[in-house]
Amino acid sequence: MPEFISHPLIKENSIQSRLYQEVLVARVLEKGNTLIVAPTALGKTIIAIMASAFVLEKNRQKKVLFLAPTKPLAVQHEKSFRKFLKLPEKEITLLTGAVAPKERAKAWENSSIIAATPQTIENDLMAGRVSLQDVGLIIFDEAHRAVKDYGYVFIAQQYIKKALSPHILALTASPGSEEEKIQDVCKNLFIQNVEIKTSESADVKPYSQEIEFQWIRVELPQVFQEIKQLLEIFMKEQLLFMKKLGYARTINSKYFGKKQLLELQAIIRRDIGLKAKEHPQVYVAASRIAALLKISHAHTLLETQGIFSLEDYFHRMKEASGKNTSKALKFLLNDDGIQEALLLSGKLKQQGINHPKLLKLKEILEKQFLENPESRVLVFNHYRDSIKYLEKYLKGFTSIRATRFVGQADKGNEKGMTQKEQIKLLEEFREGKFNCLLCSSVAEEGLDIPSVDLVVLYETVPSEIRSIQRRGRTGRFGKGKVIGLLAKGTRDEIFYYSSVAKERRMQETLHGMQNSSSLPKQSTLVKYIEKAKEQVLVYVDTREQSSSVSKTLSEMGALIKVKQLEVGDFVLSDDVVVERKTVEDFLQSMVDGRLFTQLMKMSENYASPLVLVEGSRSDLFSLRDIHRNAIIGALSSIALNYKVPVLFTEDENETAEFLMVIARREQLAAEKDIRLRVGRKGLTLAEQQRFIAESLPLVGPTLAKSLLKHFGSIKGIVDADEKQLQEIEKLGPKKAKQIMKVLGEKYKEE
Repeated sequence: MPEFISHPLIKENSIQSRLYQEVLVARVLEKGNTLIVAPTALGKTIIAIMASAFVLEKNRQKKVLFLAPTKPLAVQHEKSFRKFLKLPEKEITLLTGAVAPKERAKAWENSSIIAATPQTIENDLMAGRVSLQDVGLIIFDEAHRAVKDYGYVFIAQQYIKKALSPHILALTASPGSEEEKIQDVCKNLFIQNVEIKTSESADVKPYSQEIEFQWIRVELPQVFQEIKQLLEIFMKEQLLFMKKLGYARTINSKYFGKKQLLELQAIIRRDIGLKAKEHPQVYVAASRIAALLKISHAHTLLETQGIFSLEDYFHRMKEASGKNTSKALKFLLNDDGIQEALLLSGKLKQQGINHPKLLKLKEILEKQFLENPESRVLVFNHYRDSIKYLEKYLKGFTSIRATRFVGQADKGNEKGMTQKEQIKLLEEFREGKFNCLLCSSVAEEGLDIPSVDLVVLYETVPSEIRSIQRRGRTGRFGKGKVIGLLAKGTRDEIFYYSSVAKERRMQETLHGMQNSSSLPKQSTLVKYIEKAKEQVLVYVDTREQSSSVSKTLSEMGALIKVKQLEVGDFVLSDDVVVERKTVEDFLQSMVDGRLFTQLMKMSENYASPLVLVEGSRSDLFSLRDIHRNAIIGALSSIALNYKVPVLFTEDENETAEFLMVIARREQLAAEKDIRLRVGRKGLTLAEQQRFIAESLPLVGPTLAKSLLKHFGSIKGIVDADEKQLQEIEKLGPKKAKQIMKVLGEKYKEE
């Protein structure tokens, strides 16, 4: 007879008692901000729910915020809280972008438990709609995401800064293998204590399910080897060129994965700005590295996916070649070896030859559904093109009811799936309409995927985080099985060994960090910028709301109002509008003509327009194939013809510093409000009323508000006489007379 958790806020007979979960909850409550690392299916969500119950029992005025990276996952957590906790329905709330901002603010005030996406909370914090002051616990699900500019980092900083008694619980199956990255996650979430559980932990073993692993190796046919050799010859030639210039130490392409090639490309781009005059060959190197990246990707597709995906990629390259094509693309398409590879690939596709993995996958699935017709299978594939071909191929077999399951983003001609479509498809999978999902990385974390009997890895990935998450989709409620497909002597094997080594390093690093002395000290985690004694208001265009510039402005103490701006990206005062561009965007907008249209609109609507260009000035002359004189000419024209200053900033932080200093100078030193009358669209009713009031002569933002408050409406202002107008503070006889003249005089066309 199972025992159940007994707690005033947990429903009776709902959560089975598991000693390891109770111990972890106790450690979370005793040791402060805690990172729990445990495989999928060990009940991390239950631990979070139990911790939430204890926090709320201690103080019912507190709130618990449960953050999840996706809306479906946030929905799943909301359902879990409703299922297990004895709280009124209205006290458990889901907050996502689908809920209107005003409704979110109201729901926040009335809720004890909030399940939400980080983007939503981040936007509401910056806009001042919600406060973290009374939040007693924040749970960060999939906590390995808490790096760089991800929303978790900003929210954690704001929470530690503003909450009366902050407490953080971070959950993940895999924080990464590099100690530096794990330290980053711990630093960004202010972690004081790390708890690790594996399926082999003594107190966990009775509850964990056995997972069988099998790796099946396939041989690439000889004709694949011929194409492979042609691609490798091209790659070695480019690496030899790089070696002669001192950029590469070896010509062995095995040591140059995508990451290494991108790093090399960044070095070459930097050198264009520094050395191009003395060493013009750097320009050639930039073109060669771009070509090398393309063929390296083609090589990976051939080895791991097959002819159909390779041929699609080649086809897109040929389609892109034209008058305005890059030198890199022209160079590689004119190469004899690449042309031969294109011909061979095309012939194989016509013959219907794809990849030996395809036949092996069919055998695995048919065997699985023959032995267990009711079973469910996930097939993971990194590439959308391959998923499309797998779906088409598997439709020919009656026992296999396969369909694609991908993310929301469109990729090329491939449409993504909406969240509604994803949720509906998972329900159909649960009910048995489909028994096999062909998944991209979207199914690796977060989504509430039903019980799965088999996971097939169509290719290996070098990421230990993704490998752990893929495997974690089986063995949740019974014995599970994972089968991986490897092509011998290819990147598949390299990625496999890389992933295994990284996972081993991750476990070693985490066990070493369980001693809290190895964790970063809170006092050194973040340096806060002093808040201004008075808060400034910055209007931010919707396109900029998720940028780190907006987050940094909020951290500096600015009140952020997100609006769809007709002109510019940031409005800092009645007079100042700012257009923010990266160096790349600045150059592109020069080429396509957008820049000068934007400058004209800014000058027409604002007295002091400004352009901030973010990035290295040396990149201005090296990123694009644009003549130096053309760029200097454009900059001169902006300054002399359009009279718009152009300032350069090093990065997003410096951009935010510039914006904050200007906003303070404009609003605090000059005591100006931000006028809403120009350069904006999509105004609220109140803003439209202020818009009209500010149009009256000698009426600024402050006086417009006073008029509307006193008379109650625009009609009330219009109906007032000269004497009534003078009842308003700072509205004397001269202003009143001028307003009456504008409102009362008969219109005459000039």
